[in-house]
Amino acid sequence: MSERKQTAAENTAAVEKTGPVVYCGPSVKNTVKQFTVYSDGDALPDAVADFLNRIPAARGLMVPIADFANTRAALENPKSGAGIIFAAVKAALN
Repeated sequence: MSERKQTAAENTAAVEKTGPVVYCGPSVKNTVKQFTVYSDGDALPDAVADFLNRIPAARGLMVPIADFANTRAALENPKSGAGIIFAAVKAALN
């Protein structure tokens, strides 16, 4: 029975990753701007997809709309998970 619950949770997680997402990382000229909303996280523009492939940590800052407020608040704390990822992405850009 626990396997069935895990499968349902995995399916829910997969559904949440699709749909509208917000990029909460640092802006990159001519590529992606901070707090830009994309209508479908599975169909990002080529420049954004290339950026995420080049700097995989930035994927952690591409969050579902429902998580935006929490991620935005977490960015205020450099010791939070989002704050650490933000710093890593920023360092990778320099």
